[in-house]
Amino acid sequence: MRALVRATSVVALILAALSPRAASAQGHPQTRQGFWFNGGLGYGSLGCQDCGSREGGLSGGLAIGGSLSQKVLIGAGTNAWTKSENGATLSVGTLTALIRFYPSATGGFFLLGGLGVGQVHAEVSGFGGGSETGVGALVGLGYDIRVGQNVSLTPYWNGFAMSSDNSDANVGQIGLGVTVH
Repeated sequence: MRALVRATSVVALILAALSPRAASAQGHPQTRQGFWFNGGLGYGSLGCQDCGSREGGLSGGLAIGGSLSQKVLIGAGTNAWTKSENGATLSVGTLTALIRFYPSATGGFFLLGGLGVGQVHAEVSGFGGGSETGVGALVGLGYDIRVGQNVSLTPYWNGFAMSSDNSDANVGQIGLGVTVH
């Protein structure tokens, strides 16, 4: 939990330091039109209602969609977390319809939200595995740092979760992505 709080604090400080002046100093305007794609990797912290502690592991996501305006992008995305240890693998993921909202048409800061399906999957080598599927949700924030005409490096923080009748899981993830607008 402490690692998640520290990581979230670092992302918040980075995003706060990036002002509209920093965006204009990048040399490439923050234009968003047509098709967009985002892919990212980072660290995730998994928790659940009956878990005693959180577990860290590899986390990432992919998203694709279209731009409705300079401030609103819609699409579909998947986020996942996984950890393997001693022949056992646990994975959690979501597939959501999402909206990416930029409060400023010329800024890089955005808020992200999505709803869809989620799944938790556990597998033990030599014994097989099982999955639970349920409702999935995603909230997040990030900042596009333009490095080319249509390409941005995107530090982000996302929280995603899934819930079914028999299980639940939530992941806080921090990472770096590449966004193409």
